[in-house]
Amino acid sequence: MAWGTLAVAACSGHMGCAANHENARPTAPVATASTVELSGLQARFAQVANRVSPSIVAISSVGTQPVSSASLLIGGSVDGPRLAAALDRVSRTVGTGFIIAQDGYIVTDEHVVSEAEQIWITTDDQKVYPAMIVGTDPRSDLAVLKIPATGLKPVQFASPDSAKRGQWCLTLGNPYGLATGGDLALSVGVVSATNRSLIRLSSQENRLYSNLIQTTAEINPGNSGGPLFDLDGKVMGINAAVVLPQKNTNGIGFAFTVNDGLMQKIRQLGAGEIVNHAYLGVSVSTADTPGGGAHIDSVQTDGPAASAQLHTGDVVTRIGDVPVADSDAFARAVSNLQIDKRVRLTLAGEGGNRTITVTPQVWPSSRSAVCRANQRLYWAGMVLTPAAAGGYAVKSITAGSPYAKQGVHEGTVVTGVGGKNIQSLEELQMLLARSGAEIARLDTHEVAGDGAVAGVAVR
Repeated sequence: MAWGTLAVAACSGHMGCAANHENARPTAPVATASTVELSGLQARFAQVANRVSPSIVAISSVGTQPVSSASLLIGGSVDGPRLAAALDRVSRTVGTGFIIAQDGYIVTDEHVVSEAEQIWITTDDQKVYPAMIVGTDPRSDLAVLKIPATGLKPVQFASPDSAKRGQWCLTLGNPYGLATGGDLALSVGVVSATNRSLIRLSSQENRLYSNLIQTTAEINPGNSGGPLFDLDGKVMGINAAVVLPQKNTNGIGFAFTVNDGLMQKIRQLGAGEIVNHAYLGVSVSTADTPGGGAHIDSVQTDGPAASAQLHTGDVVTRIGDVPVADSDAFARAVSNLQIDKRVRLTLAGEGGNRTITVTPQVWPSSRSAVCRANQRLYWAGMVLTPAAAGGYAVKSITAGSPYAKQGVHEGTVVTGVGGKNIQSLEELQMLLARSGAEIARLDTHEVAGDGAVAGVAVR
């Protein structure tokens, strides 16, 4: 880099440089932007940022050191600066998210909340809400959260796979947790490239980082999960990863591309459904052959590939009708296969191509995905989870919780609020929030040792 800088400086800094090229072929002058045009672009950046800011949120999550203050666990009871001051005393993870529904559904990266015991959302107007996780997909690094709010402004999404190299883009977020109290940070750049893959990171994290947008817009730690906007203020990517700056290099940011597959996963997570990914039980690398393909490096003895007689050393060039150029294309194609539906693999060999059939199975993720069956709601010192016989059981409760003083304890099952039956944890969260700083009237029952149920009401 230093050599290139010196070379440019030497040529541009000496008037005599042109004399050395008198016989050079003339080139067309490069068009330059006028001050008016640049001012207009600057104004466009500001307009987009102001328009989309209400749809962006700062995320703060705490894992092993949960905050015990009950006032921080009740919606609407604390503002951004108070939250920032409280969280400065504990170890926390920060990130960014964006609103996808007016009733409080938010998208972020799964790694932002994967270790979270408590999550807070700060909106652009500095309001703070406790959040619950509705669904996660560790393999895709996606999560959907829910806060007890209505009337929010959701983002608009760009057309699928709309990002183009050279296109202007913007991102707003919570770099290094600086926006926990509000005031999201804006950065601007261009799309440097599309269809990038982070194969090493995918392997290390057991995730699928492929079909990424590479951008010069600064994506720092804390920007993860935030949106990458086009100049129309539409989301064309979700910030996913950054190669941090080193001594002699600049940082590089990457975002998941908005496409039909990503949108389908978001819909599933918002409904509390599990997103299943297919797998064959092999490890691969890009084949060192003229035709490319995925070289089979190893085969799990109990996986689908072993049953299909796929062997180490085989080279897969096609999965069904999808060509496989390299290991990344292989991983993407396999992940999109239908579970338990046979598919044909085309293998290259010295004697010509041959085909085998294999039946993909569900990816055995090393992480536990959050779904409707195992959601948790943290509220005013209580942790509630779905109960086997219906309702929502208090898994734990702090001594300082206002509900503990009213007789709620570990094992209490909440079936309603104020006489209204609840059908989901999201609904329970909203009903509790509407009570404000007051203690809601919980409809509960206790399960005795003989299985008998006693109904109680806690105010």
